[in-house]
Amino acid sequence: MFKIFQRAARDATELKHGANIFHEALNNGEKYFHVTDGGQRYDLAYIKNNDMLPENYRKVKKGIDVYPSYLNYDENDIENLDLSLLKKNTEIFFHELNEYSVVIARLALEHTNAEIYFLNPLAKIFFIENERLHIVEKFPLANDETLQVIDEPFLTGYLEGNFHKISSAPAFHSIFFKQSLTNLNLADIKYLELSIAPNVGVGGILSYYTRAKEIIRKEGWEIYLKENCTRYPQEMLQKYFQLASKPQDSTPENTIYLQDVLVLDTTYHASKFNVEIDENILTENFRAEMEEYAQAVLGSHKVLGVLIRGTDYIVSKMGGVRQQATVDDMLPLIREWIDADGYDLIFLATEDQDILDRMQKKFGSMIRVVSQVRHSVRDFENMKLLSEIEKKEQQDNSGLAEDNTVNYFYALYLLSKCESFTASGQCHGWNVVNSFNHGKFRRCYKFQVGVN
Repeated sequence: MFKIFQRAARDATELKHGANIFHEALNNGEKYFHVTDGGQRYDLAYIKNNDMLPENYRKVKKGIDVYPSYLNYDENDIENLDLSLLKKNTEIFFHELNEYSVVIARLALEHTNAEIYFLNPLAKIFFIENERLHIVEKFPLANDETLQVIDEPFLTGYLEGNFHKISSAPAFHSIFFKQSLTNLNLADIKYLELSIAPNVGVGGILSYYTRAKEIIRKEGWEIYLKENCTRYPQEMLQKYFQLASKPQDSTPENTIYLQDVLVLDTTYHASKFNVEIDENILTENFRAEMEEYAQAVLGSHKVLGVLIRGTDYIVSKMGGVRQQATVDDMLPLIREWIDADGYDLIFLATEDQDILDRMQKKFGSMIRVVSQVRHSVRDFENMKLLSEIEKKEQQDNSGLAEDNTVNYFYALYLLSKCESFTASGQCHGWNVVNSFNHGKFRRCYKFQVGVN
């Protein structure tokens, strides 16, 4: 994205201002330009979209670009743009004047009825006169139909769970994401090969796979999982889950190769899909085994299901909807539900040994868990992720990955069979448990301590 600044005293290539100034600058390939338009002068400075992400989030993604650079895009290719983010609002406030705010505002003026507001007087030179374009010193009072496009702090919409206030790059991506998927003609596409990062657990794999399948359904494309892209052996995934493999007729001429599912999942379009992971994604034998186990463990007890994530959610300092509540945050609600409904057991799912110890100290013999390898925050040195620790363990024990996966899914399946369910925050386990339960919980609550 090109940011717009006042003229600086430095050497730079000179460009003449015009309607296609941003495409000219992108095609030139340099990072800084002086631009002149009669008496108006300004500078363009390029910054890579992904470099604007918070550092802790970039570390988690390990160099994968969540937001494409969009060195080539076509704002006139309306058929392959998603304007739903703009069309759902009656007014749009642009806090900063930059390449993306100009392009987004032009699209909104041409294809919506929204009122457009800029604070920077220089914005005038980027638009033809329009009665819905307003240059103001102060924005009007925002309402539920106001979209605010900001730059700092960096807001994705995806992490915050709210697309009313969003940074320029995520807003642009929500509109242009289909153009980033391939250089091929989208009409020729038949398949999408989905790659999922190695740090994603099995719950995440199923959630991302199902969401991506729904997101692209209207395009008429079929989805399949790239072989050996996850940290789990392909044979193991096929043993327990029904995930499509690469079709024989998939070729580079008819297939999109998606480097990371978040390119789709971070869009406003994706936020409109609720993941429903049908039990049919499990193989028949696996589903039957878990049902038998659930009957044996839960039996006739009144059981409260509790999911508490810790470990790498804590050390990676995830914020927004991904920030997890602590045991102390959750205790008042857990006790309230026990008193109100008379639960005699708590089925707890957690990968964090410290959380298990604390819950056992508070509730003693009421706690039931699936036996599994657990970790403490003390195990996470130098910003290690759970996937990194598991990888080292798996090198020492080749069967550990399968054991961990099976146990994790047993825990999620048992949670879905509890009478009520609460979780410490947004995670893939929350999605899976609710999908398997199909809205039958007596009480269901997700903590959101990172959301204002």
